[in-house]
Amino acid sequence: MINLTVEEKTIIESHAFAQILSSNIRDSGFAELVYCPLQLMENDSLLGHLSANNPLIKAATENSEVKVIFSGPHGYISPRWHKEQIVPTWNYATVSMTCRLNIVENSDDKLKAMEMISHYFDPQWDFSNFNQAGNTKMVQQMLAAITVFTLDMIEVNSKFKLSQNRSIDCRTAFQKNLYLTGYNDLAEIQLL
Repeated sequence: MINLTVEEKTIIESHAFAQILSSNIRDSGFAELVYCPLQLMENDSLLGHLSANNPLIKAATENSEVKVIFSGPHGYISPRWHKEQIVPTWNYATVSMTCRLNIVENSDDKLKAMEMISHYFDPQWDFSNFNQAGNTKMVQQMLAAITVFTLDMIEVNSKFKLSQNRSIDCRTAFQKNLYLTGYNDLAEIQLL
C-alpha cells in the first residue's frame, strides 16, 4: 500500500482536476488522455467518474493501469528577486502516479460514490434533494450515463521543484515575491 506524504495529499486535494492517461496506444499513436476531478479517499485511493462512453473508459477496460497527474501550483521565478538566481526559472509541484482502475458496477455503490463526490466538491449542496423518490428516473438515467471508478495507487512519483538548491534567504525572497505577484499557492510551499 502506498502512503502519501502530507505535501502530496495537499497537492491532490487542492488541485483535484487531474489528467488521466490510458496505458493503451490508439491508432493515432497516442494514449487516451482525459481530465477529471478526483476525490482523495481516506485509504489513499482516488474516486471519480466519467461519461460511460468516454474513450478512456473504453481504453482502460482493456488494460486497467492508468497514469494520473495532478499539476500543483507553479509559477515564474525572476532573477530580479535575488542575486543567487542568475536566470529565470519556473518552480512547480506535481504528483504523478500509476494506478489500477476499478469500475464500480453496482448501481447502489455508484449512487453512494456520486453522493460522496458531490459532498466532497460541494459540501453545501444536499445530494438528497436530487436523490429522492420524485427524481428516480433522472437518477437512474444519470447512473446509466456515467462510469464511476476508483483508482488504487501502484506507484507515486512527485516532483517539487522549489529552488531547493538555493539558500534559505534566496528562497524566502522568492516566497515574498510569489505572494506579491499572486502566486499564493506556490508561495505557501516555497520553503518545503
